[in-house]
Amino acid sequence: MTTQLLEHVVRTRTEYGAVLLDERTGRYFTLNPTADLAVGILMDGGTAAQAARAVTEAYEVDGTTALADIEALTRALRAAGLVR
Repeated sequence: MTTQLLEHVVRTRTEYGAVLLDERTGRYFTLNPTADLAVGILMDGGTAAQAARAVTEAYEVDGTTALADIEALTRALRAAGLVR
């Protein structure tokens, strides 16, 4: 299953990660650098497993934890109405 930002959501990278702007509500959501890395891979068509692998290569975290965190992030973004 792919994860894509909905058309009313804009992602802007910052020096601290990224922000997601929901243009319908005006609400901003911040992503730390780890979450932004994962979201970037997912938005490019990558899988949660591929995103977890990239996170484990960039940060000191084991694969099981990275995958669980990315799946939780994806669920949270869906619940907030930011991704499909």
